[in-house]
Amino acid sequence: MFPTIYHFIQDIFGSAPGFLKVINTFGFFVALSIGGAYWAMQAELSRLTLQGKLKPVSILQTIGKPLGIPYYISQVFFGFIFGYKIVYLLIESQKGANPQELIFSSDGSWFWGILIMALILGYSFYVDKKQRLPEPQTNTIKTDASVYMGTITTIALISGFLGAKVFHILENFNAFSIDYIMDNLFSTGGWTYYGGLICGATGVLVYCRKKGLNILSVLDSGAAPMMLAYGLGRFGCHFSGDGDWGIPNPSPKPFSLPDWLWSYSYPNNVLGMEGYTHEGMKRIDGCTGDFCYELINPVWPTPIYEALMAVGLFLIIWFVLRKRVVQRGNLFAFYMLFAGIERFFIEFIREHGDSVYSAFGIVFSQAQMISLLLIFGAIAWFVFGNSKKKTEKTAQHLE
Repeated sequence: MFPTIYHFIQDIFGSAPGFLKVINTFGFFVALSIGGAYWAMQAELSRLTLQGKLKPVSILQTIGKPLGIPYYISQVFFGFIFGYKIVYLLIESQKGANPQELIFSSDGSWFWGILIMALILGYSFYVDKKQRLPEPQTNTIKTDASVYMGTITTIALISGFLGAKVFHILENFNAFSIDYIMDNLFSTGGWTYYGGLICGATGVLVYCRKKGLNILSVLDSGAAPMMLAYGLGRFGCHFSGDGDWGIPNPSPKPFSLPDWLWSYSYPNNVLGMEGYTHEGMKRIDGCTGDFCYELINPVWPTPIYEALMAVGLFLIIWFVLRKRVVQRGNLFAFYMLFAGIERFFIEFIREHGDSVYSAFGIVFSQAQMISLLLIFGAIAWFVFGNSKKKTEKTAQHLE
């Protein structure tokens, strides 16, 4: 496994620059998933606007006006943080320090913080003076709905991360206490995908509704991006070994397969960091460094299964369904159906702790419960949503 990009490069080439220890493998894939989702949804919003399913956006644009105090404050803030923390981590990692232990500490470099802040402030003032006009000009420009992508991404990240935390806490509500909530709410671990999906999508839909965008078309535009983001994120889970793996798999391989595709011990996983509790793990003989543990009992490598399935489903949505499914809402219904089926069945071999959900004597995980809701929701839409549209079209035709 590769806890950081440093370990990945070192494994391939035999050596790697120390500053790459700053980049977590899981975080790297999360960034890829955000970038992939941004690209796909931006393309879909533009396409749906051209098709008339989303109305064009009119923007009042003023050029030549001073950038203002808030702009300078933001530049100062981010410039200082970059120098104080990021440059500091890059320098210390070259000296052998573990950036994972420093990133959430108050340690940093005042020198680099002030220097980077001053450089960015000076450049910002140069850019501001250069773009100013004697008389600022205001114009109205027409564009497509993808102009909202910056705000949509910010809302999705904030509400999604909060939802992922809250749903993780709810998944274990039998351990509820103030200390439990606070410990989990502000920890770096403990995220629930469906919590992020539901709350992130809700935040985006509320914003898009205020902007007057058709909600069904917005949902359709998010079908492929969400599937792509999920697949890329699961690659991060697998390659970092973040604990989001399957249950023990003692079965012999049915045919020749690499261990990482059948029953895997996740050696050098990110949870094996020195100083952590290594329950269910053993130390790797002869290993030196910060990540020297592997699972005692090899498990189903469910993250790689989900990653491959999700990317495959994304390709089906993007290349097969996206331009053939024309009825509003149907593309998102396909997403719900695919995502629900994939997650429902993978849960049978996926580690999710002691579930607190049960009905009719059947114990199931939170993810399986939500997956069933997605599946039934998709079926209900295909049956009732489409029949309603057909009835409305027939009535309009008769009139």
